[in-house]
Amino acid sequence: MKKIFTLLLASTLLVACNNTKTEKAEKVETSPAKFTLTVINNTDSDMKWEQSWAMTGPDSGIVAAGDTVKLSSNEVDSDRINIYPIPPKSVTKPNPASGNFGMQYGWDGHIARVYCDNVCNAGRPTPTVQDPGTNWVYVTKWLKDPSVQTNTTNTVTFTTEAWPVVE
Repeated sequence: MKKIFTLLLASTLLVACNNTKTEKAEKVETSPAKFTLTVINNTDSDMKWEQSWAMTGPDSGIVAAGDTVKLSSNEVDSDRINIYPIPPKSVTKPNPASGNFGMQYGWDGHIARVYCDNVCNAGRPTPTVQDPGTNWVYVTKWLKDPSVQTNTTNTVTFTTEAWPVVE
């Protein structure tokens, strides 16, 4: 029995040590991006971002104050992008502590399109959407109108400012 066990162990080691076959790595290509959103942070604070389907990079991160990040996706179903603006440093007791911004893109089988822009997602606080006690807002400036369904390649610039308190 001891000899059989030794023989099996030696055979396993021999096979494992001789298994040096390497396979040629295949180059994997991705489909072109169907949705891209370039985010420019013109605020005085870093902002977190996340997206449900990142094409080749991470699906979340930070866009530093004064920096830019390009988010892209080739997802055939849907891609949701969220950004969380921070109040300006000049506001001493900010309310709310952070904001939310959301865009949802999709592929309907024929075209890439905007499913729901930030207005549809009720992003806040903005000059048009605040809750009681809000004392700052974020403002977005777009390269192209984000509510047009076919504007799936776009750029948005964020700024923040103090705002009169809403009661």
